[in-house]
Amino acid sequence: MIPIDHEPSLDLLFDGFLRRAAERNGGSTPKLRDWVSLAEAWRIRSALRQCRGNRTATARMLGIGRRTLYSKMEKHGILSDSPGNGGEEASRPEIHFP
Repeated sequence: MIPIDHEPSLDLLFDGFLRRAAERNGGSTPKLRDWVSLAEAWRIRSALRQCRGNRTATARMLGIGRRTLYSKMEKHGILSDSPGNGGEEASRPEIHFP
């Protein structure tokens, strides 16, 4: 587990992200569930790129089972079947927070 440190630079990074997310959503900040979903999708795409689309290696890197990875990829609309895809979304929809 990674310790959560209250470094000013990390706080600034998240504050900036939250502000931009609110601006894109008419001033409404994302709910925790939406924030976690966005972070999960980003981390899966990042790991897939690092592992060059190898889902077994990606699951191992993330510390989850392959079936769990496949389920999460489907949930977030992440593809990795085509060569060189690297885990991009089927169609990068705009993210809207309720």
